[in-house]
Amino acid sequence: MESNVLYERDLLYPTESLYEPGIFHLEIMNPDSSGKMPVVIEGRSSHSPVEHIDEIIRIMQSDVFDRIHIEVKKNVSLYISIRNNEELLKQHAGCPYLKVCFGDDGIKYQPINAIMQ
Repeated sequence: MESNVLYERDLLYPTESLYEPGIFHLEIMNPDSSGKMPVVIEGRSSHSPVEHIDEIIRIMQSDVFDRIHIEVKKNVSLYISIRNNEELLKQHAGCPYLKVCFGDDGIKYQPINAIMQ
């Protein structure tokens, strides 16, 4: 990742347990060559960001991107860092990131080795 971090923050999201919220770290990078903002999220709790991605996107949109009038699903290249999650690394052939792909049929994940700039 050879990009400058414009903004970073830890955020909470709800989980199945009222007393055990999920935590993720958010890093927003300089816009890439396509004009989209690369965003990397990394889980900081025992909860999987992949399993809670809808809630994480909703929180990112309302807490961060609504303030600067950017729509996550249209103007952001979203990546989940799974470097510290052995189970997800095994499932995705050792690739350290999952690119979140938004489509008409829902969210899909593409394993990648590096974040595209």
